[in-house]
Amino acid sequence: MWAWEEEMLGECRNLLSNIVFQPNVVDQWVWRHDPGGGYTVQGTYNLITSREFQDAEATSDLIWHKQVPLKVSVLALRLLRNRLPTKDNLLRRHVVTTEIINT
Repeated sequence: MWAWEEEMLGECRNLLSNIVFQPNVVDQWVWRHDPGGGYTVQGTYNLITSREFQDAEATSDLIWHKQVPLKVSVLALRLLRNRLPTKDNLLRRHVVTTEIINT
């Protein structure tokens, strides 16, 4: 192992040793931007399009944050660029026809 790897390993061990476990508490994911703690695409859209995140740099930092899963970042980027494959977008881009949508 290289010296810098040993140093990183030591730092990781220190970080892990500082974690406090609560055995009687159920571990769960929580989306802090929703009062109920649940994640929804609509909630994310509302968050990204709110005045709080109108600054392009802040939005970019939010979308590409290292703790955000890549698939969520890509979804958010497509959402902001109006590139989601909704019926309306597919019709406007002539990917599908009205007949296909109505069946």
